[in-house]
Amino acid sequence: MQGNWLLIMAAVTLVTAVRNVGLMARHIILLTVGLLVGQLVSTFQWQTGITATGLTQTIYFLILPWLLVHAARMISRRRLRTLWPWVVVPASLVFSLTLLLVSWGLYLLIDHPGFPLISALIAGLLLAASDPSWSSQMIERQRSLLVLLEGEGLWVELFALVGLMVLVKVGSLDELRVAEFALIFTRLLLSSLLVAWLLSFIVRPLITWNPGLTLPLAYLSFWGAEWGLGLPGAAVCLSLVLLSRPQLVRGGNQLIEPGARLGADLLVLILGFSLTLSMFTERYWVMLAAIGLCLMARLPLLWATSRWFRHPLSQRSASLWWRLPVHGPVTLALVLSIPVSVTAWWTIQAACYGVVLFELLIQRPLASRSVSGS
Repeated sequence: MQGNWLLIMAAVTLVTAVRNVGLMARHIILLTVGLLVGQLVSTFQWQTGITATGLTQTIYFLILPWLLVHAARMISRRRLRTLWPWVVVPASLVFSLTLLLVSWGLYLLIDHPGFPLISALIAGLLLAASDPSWSSQMIERQRSLLVLLEGEGLWVELFALVGLMVLVKVGSLDELRVAEFALIFTRLLLSSLLVAWLLSFIVRPLITWNPGLTLPLAYLSFWGAEWGLGLPGAAVCLSLVLLSRPQLVRGGNQLIEPGARLGADLLVLILGFSLTLSMFTERYWVMLAAIGLCLMARLPLLWATSRWFRHPLSQRSASLWWRLPVHGPVTLALVLSIPVSVTAWWTIQAACYGVVLFELLIQRPLASRSVSGS
């Protein structure tokens, strides 16, 4: 227990110490430190008191809600009303294509009884869930592009969150037909939206009265939906914050942004801590396949859209639309919080880790150069 708290306090201290370092440099530092500590713990077999189950639950129930509140709070509703067709249509196409290519691609490439189709679908959903939080910091002045990316993230996250809950709880596609899956998915999605809409009548006046209640109410909605109603708490929390957003903007809350930044940086540190050498020696081809499939699903579609269709973006923004990485802290939180009971859990994480690391170490620096040079 003492080792557990020591590591937690050391992690928070490190993240706080480097908070003023630039985004890319900060993440490389945190990733490197996490990797070194993780290898030392593994080599010397230190007892930290941290279990995989405890870590996944901490990320899902403590860090993820904060990130969702921050993501939903940032988007401009005024611009979203104007640009929503350019959010919904491309986002839906990219989401569907990513899910299809990654799921079937990994399933056919791995072709092993230990990696069933349901595991491939979970990996596909995780990588189809976009979150441009880190990319948005590079394009803060390009408002239309910012709305397209942030709107895409919020739109597809709802579907990914509900789909993940169905697949994780079912555990095997042998027990679930397509029609039954569609029925359960639709019921959970509509129930989540209904509960969020009903809660908004209570939450909005409370936030107007005291903006400091934003985070406690978001956590209560998340936990209540998950534990009390059997609904995806993340979907309820995200929808509720979106419905309550006018009150959030007017009231403000100084804790949301720095807390979300702290949580996101902690996730990068945990990512480094959880990396293993065997993941690269035994699953490197899974990582490479996931990277290639994600790029195949996103880049050609958005590039063609930006070239052949009349869109609301400037030429400069359009050239960046398909280049920016879209797997941010929310995606990373979902990957790190996948229960260890899921079949082929380690292979799923390896595929997602490959994509996140590629974006962090390669795609994001390249995109940053494009932003600076455009």
